[in-house]
Amino acid sequence: MSNLQNILKERLGIHLLDYEIPEHSNSIKYSLGGMTITSFGILVISGILLAQFFNPTPEKANSSVHFLMDQVYLGWFLRGMHFWAGEILTITLILHMIRVFYTASYKKPREVNWLLGVGLLGLMITLMFTGTVLKWDQEGYEALDHFLWVAEKFGVLGAPLTEKFSPGIPLLSRIYMAHISLLPIVTIALLGLHIFYIKYHKLSSKPDGDTGRTIPFTQHMAYLRRVGSGIFALTCLLALTILPPLGNAPIMGLEVTKPPWQFVWIYALENIWVPSLIVAPFIIGLSLISVPFIDQSPETDPKKRPIAMVVLWTSVILFVVLTLWGKFTTMTHTM
Repeated sequence: MSNLQNILKERLGIHLLDYEIPEHSNSIKYSLGGMTITSFGILVISGILLAQFFNPTPEKANSSVHFLMDQVYLGWFLRGMHFWAGEILTITLILHMIRVFYTASYKKPREVNWLLGVGLLGLMITLMFTGTVLKWDQEGYEALDHFLWVAEKFGVLGAPLTEKFSPGIPLLSRIYMAHISLLPIVTIALLGLHIFYIKYHKLSSKPDGDTGRTIPFTQHMAYLRRVGSGIFALTCLLALTILPPLGNAPIMGLEVTKPPWQFVWIYALENIWVPSLIVAPFIIGLSLISVPFIDQSPETDPKKRPIAMVVLWTSVILFVVLTLWGKFTTMTHTM
């Protein structure tokens, strides 16, 4: 057996994974990125299977999802895996971004990797949005209606994102193609670069500067397998016990639903000022991109970065407050 292992190591280059990394990597806090990748993997595999039963036309999209849930063997479980993997990914991704900011892991020489992370965050949000639209119930229709309002405000620049760009081709079909091809391909490419730069710059040290003991990366991989197995088990448990939401085909021109919790915060802002749909994402995106260029001090200890901590926890509290507010308020305007 040992001879076989040695042959595989030599032929596959597995021995290259035996480099040393900080021991603190084997903790939940520093494994949130790996947990996010696990959830993304579940999304990709379940999505490929779901695509075999989905009809991406406005006339049949919703009924094809109902058919999957009611008629396809374990179709309800498959869709549940896809839905709950997305929910878990959202949480682990947000926590990962918070951890990176908290430990100042965006600072020199990791600025590029922070920007890649921001790009991945934007792609994941777009994947969640398009996935919401594709089930084509009332919630999905209203989400698309709001998006089209934003796209039209950008005139020529927003035209490719509307039905005017390709008359005769349902916009829902184009969204479906983006959801299953363009967005995943770009995500995987950026994810590969993200992982490469983690390897290149090495995992970040503790904020107090104590590098501590080191362990082989293969030991960290074993830890990630255990954590990933836990994520998979949790996804299965949720899929078995809680069905993902699904309504009937939409009634055009009606606005009665609220978006998924990931987007409720902007629903609350929209209720105050409709242009928030455009302004808020722009400000947030620009702020995230600017972080490594504004904060260039070498200090990484959170206790010695009071302004950064105020910004971080104020943002978290604001997100929670707006989410709760949006959850318990009703729309007071029309588009």
